[in-house]
Amino acid sequence: MRKLTLAEQAPVSADKAWSVIGDFSAIRKWAPIVDAESTVETPEGKVRTLVLRGGRTVSELMTSGGAYHYTYTLERPDMKSYHSTVAVAPIDDSAAMIELTVEFEPAEGVEMTEATDGFVKFLSGNLKAMKRAIAAG
Repeated sequence: MRKLTLAEQAPVSADKAWSVIGDFSAIRKWAPIVDAESTVETPEGKVRTLVLRGGRTVSELMTSGGAYHYTYTLERPDMKSYHSTVAVAPIDDSAAMIELTVEFEPAEGVEMTEATDGFVKFLSGNLKAMKRAIAAG
């Protein structure tokens, strides 16, 4: 299992940052690639279904959550295991650290380097989108 974490500081309180990026059921607040979203409670937990630009649909299961974090998983044909965490850590009253983590194990035939590079790009893009939305809101 590989674990990657990227983090960036935001010049707002943790509460302010979390109000923009912390709602599992409102990812459209910061993710412009999401055209539509819906969330349902299932016996396994909360599942959000995202319709991405171009029409691709993704379903994600929230596996844990807390005051300033949530973790979700989804089935990916290129991964044996995949978990992603969105978190905010307070620094002081006017600053917070946004932390994005992906834990994954590639499927047979998928190169670790290729998967790692893809997830670094994914996390970097999400951090930029989150910071942009926090600054705007």
